[in-house]
Amino acid sequence: MIIRGICHPPYSSAKLDAELEVLPEGLLKVITEQGVYEQLMADVEISEPLGNLPLKLTFSDGRQFIPHDSGALKAVFRSRQRLGWLHRIERNFPAVIGSLVAMALVCVLFFTHGMPWLTGALVTVMPDKVSEVVGEHVLTSLDEHLFELSELSPERQAVIRARFTSMTEQLPPTPIAPKLVFRRWELGPNALALSDGSIIVFDSLVDLAQTQEQLDSILLHELGHIEHQHVMKSLVRSALLSAAVAVLTGESTGLIDTLSGAGVFLATQGYSRSDEQEADQYAANYMKQLYGSVEPMQQMFGLFKSLDEIGEQPEWLSTHPELDARIEALAQ
Repeated sequence: MIIRGICHPPYSSAKLDAELEVLPEGLLKVITEQGVYEQLMADVEISEPLGNLPLKLTFSDGRQFIPHDSGALKAVFRSRQRLGWLHRIERNFPAVIGSLVAMALVCVLFFTHGMPWLTGALVTVMPDKVSEVVGEHVLTSLDEHLFELSELSPERQAVIRARFTSMTEQLPPTPIAPKLVFRRWELGPNALALSDGSIIVFDSLVDLAQTQEQLDSILLHELGHIEHQHVMKSLVRSALLSAAVAVLTGESTGLIDTLSGAGVFLATQGYSRSDEQEADQYAANYMKQLYGSVEPMQQMFGLFKSLDEIGEQPEWLSTHPELDARIEALAQ
């Protein structure tokens, strides 16, 4: 039997027209313009069949023969060739569907269970210095592009800081020490927690609060984010996704830059609803402990709701759970 194809000489990319002749006693002869080469079939390596890819023979000296018709070559080697597991799977339609379903399930489980577990584990062992550096970078970026200096008087800021210090001294210590930072922002009353423990309080929030207890309820909410490390967990999740993209695409950036960019997005767009609910629960627990009631917190949410009713709801509230639901949760 003669099979036509191409031949690559040993360790060469040159392509030569060739004929493969099958001789008695399992001997193969490759004939090209450069001469004739013979070798026993048992000593020749044949590639595993995969899809529509052509088969390839590799001889001991490194030369390769690729037939124009793989079917003819399969017939010659059928007696000694055993299909590999990959080839058997690709020819088995149920196995292909099962593999796709299994892959999809693994991806879903990774994002629903594996990612949260890995995130929590990484945050637990991550040095405090990382949180501090990321928080500083985020605040610097926000100051450059969004925030303005507070117009609250130094005296008023000092009163709020003193009350905040007195309040935190009555609470269990958080993973990183909190501190207040005052800024002005045009997007409505708000407060933000950063990874270094900074709680950014906006002038408009101070002006909206009618009592100090109402303001304290929001500060306790931000302390809840710090206590549960929502900030770093969200940033690490973003970094893990960025790392996955980097592995797939070969594109990579510095860790601090990646975390800082995610931190800016998180600060301006808000946390997940589950994180907000957890921070609400933290604030409610300590409002009852410190003031014996969650009523000031309910009143503060009512003030936010009044802004919504007159069309002045801050954009950041759109990522939070519904105010009515949060007020109802406090009532329960």
